[in-house]
Order: sequence, then structure tokens, then C-alpha cells
Amino acid sequence: MSDSVSTKSANFSSKTLGLEQWLDETVNKKQPLQLPLGARKWIAENSWWLAIIGGVLSLWGAWSFWQLGQYLSGLTQVTNELARLYGANYTTDLGFMWYVALAGLVVQGALLLLAVSPLKNMKKSGWDLLFYVSLVSLVVGLVYVFVPGYGLGSLIGSVLGAAISWFFLFQIRSRFVK
Repeated sequence: MSDSVSTKSANFSSKTLGLEQWLDETVNKKQPLQLPLGARKWIAENSWWLAIIGGVLSLWGAWSFWQLGQYLSGLTQVTNELARLYGANYTTDLGFMWYVALAGLVVQGALLLLAVSPLKNMKKSGWDLLFYVSLVSLVVGLVYVFVPGYGLGSLIGSVLGAAISWFFLFQIRSRFVK
């Protein structure tokens, strides 16, 4: 792909049209820091295998999160039995938010893997899926605020991660015009 492609403007055709346009202006066009054309080209052309790695790691993380939850659930049952022996009432459940956070991780991994083929073909639909992953990441960060053991630090990390990913995503956006 030639460097002249980077001067073309990709259509704003995703469902998040207003947010996408605002982020393109804010994160890309108004920024004094721009990636060199060679870096943009490399990232765009190699985003498909980076999505494979990200998708596999997200699904592996979801599996690990699930296993940890099952371990903690078993530990809670043992604690409840010991508490009953001493006449106390103790119960802690993983809770609804834990399952929502787990679903968010699975959705992120699935979207990344679904984006592989369109990214390989330099289609805008692949870029859109990467953008959706960043939005799901923000939602998962918000959910983690309500999951015991995580808190506000996870939300701050998610916001910073989204800002960094948007910088790179909007730097390469113009290469995905098909």
C-alpha cells in the first residue's frame, strides 16, 4: 500500500459515528504528536496478527479469571461450613458483577479474533471491531470498580489503556478505507 493512502479520509460508517468523529478530531487531527508514515503503515499491515495475539490472551485471561472464581467459590463453601460449626453465619458470593466482567473479557477476545480477517484485508470493518474492543475495555474497567479486589485502579488503567489504543487506532484509521 502506498503512503498516499494515508491522506485519504475514511468514511465514518460505524454505529458509534459521533464518538468516532469526535475522537478522530481530538486524538488524531489536533495532536501535535503524529506517528511517522512508515510506523503507521507497519502497524496497519500487521494489526491482524496483533489482534490474534490479543484475542488469544484475552480469552486465556477470561479462562484464568473463571478458574480463580471457581477456586474462590470452593474456598467460600469451606469457610461457610467452618462458620456454621461455630454458630456464625458467613457467606460471600462472586456476585453478578463478577460474571459481567468475565463476559466482557470473553467479548473482547471474540471481537479481536473476529477482526483478524477484515484487518488482514485492510477493511474498515476490522478497524471498527478494534474500536469496539476499546469501548468494551472501558465498560469492563467500569464494571471492575464493583468487583471485590479490583476497584478504582482498574478503571483508571482502563481509561489510560483506551486513550493509548485510540491514539494508535486513529493514527492508522485512514489506511482502512475498503
